[in-house]
Amino acid sequence: MSPRPQPMPPAAAPPPFPNAKARLRVAARWPATPPREHFLTIWTRDLQFRVRDESGRHVSAILADVEAQRGLGAPPRTMEDFMDAQSRPARPRGSGTDLFGDLASSAGLVVRAGQAPWAMAAERLAPAARQILAGDGAPGEPASRRPCVRLGRPATEIRSTAAGVDNGAPYRNAVTRVVSPPYLLFSHVHDARDPGHYYTREIVSLEEGTVSDPDLAPPPSIS
Repeated sequence: MSPRPQPMPPAAAPPPFPNAKARLRVAARWPATPPREHFLTIWTRDLQFRVRDESGRHVSAILADVEAQRGLGAPPRTMEDFMDAQSRPARPRGSGTDLFGDLASSAGLVVRAGQAPWAMAAERLAPAARQILAGDGAPGEPASRRPCVRLGRPATEIRSTAAGVDNGAPYRNAVTRVVSPPYLLFSHVHDARDPGHYYTREIVSLEEGTVSDPDLAPPPSIS
């Protein structure tokens, strides 16, 4: 008699987010392109999150930046990508992109000015919210650590290098991270051979314990 197949173990529950509101500055530059800068506000609580991209980028561009293999953001592919964000006129209020997610139900929603809202799995959107968290550690081998203070919080600055292969080409990055668990307060990655090729994420303000239901809910007219 054939042995009975064993049931699959239940999937591990995602770790809860801290109750936090963070404003994140993202700055990047690729070779032969002007620098670009974006600001995001991120609200998290338990298994819920909301991410607001003030530049109004498409969700695919937001996620591509976070998930780029080298840690240097997504390379520019369109004329808009090549424009210096600071040289653009200020976008009108309410013209950003909002990502809403609830990992308990997997429900997610993308709300972008000028487009009808559309559903997207919360798990797919979650990396945009998790970028303010330190995660499992710095990429590569830590070369140095030193205590510091950032945003009034005790923190640790960690410098490391990370090497790998991207699209068949070897690379080596220099990485600086400032961690105050559970938050990644600052991250700067640059090509070890070209410091002008970089990607920086910096939490410029952080509030804890202030996030409530209205912060995490889509506008009533579309929810």
